Amino acid sequence: MEAYQKKYYSTVAEKIKRKLSQRNFNVVVCDTLEAAKEAALLQIPSEAVVAFGGSITIEQSGIIDALYSRNQSIINRELAADLTERHQLMKKSLLSDIYLTSINGLTDDGILVNIDSVGNRVAALTYGPDKVFIFVGINKVYGDLDTTISMVRNKTAPKNSFRLELQQTPCIKTGNCGDCLKDECICSTLAITRRSKLADRITLFLILEDVGL
Repeated sequence: MEAYQKKYYSTVAEKIKRKLSQRNFNVVVCDTLEAAKEAALLQIPSEAVVAFGGSITIEQSGIIDALYSRNQSIINRELAADLTERHQLMKKSLLSDIYLTSINGLTDDGILVNIDSVGNRVAALTYGPDKVFIFVGINKVYGDLDTTISMVRNKTAPKNSFRLELQQTPCIKTGNCGDCLKDECICSTLAITRRSKLADRITLFLILEDVGL
């Protein structure tokens, strides 16, 4: 990364950090995804039960493998034998000590925006796990709330549809949200989190590089 770009990202991050702090979110600014992983690992007690939502950023960080390597207790829906067990593990995740996830968008005044299919990820963010750790790249800061919602619906969601190899949704054909109600639709819930009720519950690891979709 060029020096000017890093300086720009750092300036934006400090402004966002102040806005997030006013909304009861904890913020850890990290230069890289690797640094975010190491910072998060230091805050996860060895006895904690950890769960995680579907997230390219979490997957790419390597934090799940790192937790397994130190024999952490993990609720992992990806190990389910069938759909029934998968849903049971997703429900159990809501009772975890620490939930790892990312978010789809972040406004420049510190509001979190997510769009979810089943809703387990936004459910955990809203209530359940004792603590939520969010990995988010500075590239997810999109502007005001309307702009951020538009970016999440018209950029992030269609990219995820292609990643999941959907077949019937309009965004697969056009690359943009068609506001559909197809069975395949992954945009069931639009969640806006404007503050954390508890000051120490949600921590954002704000990463000064482009990560995630």
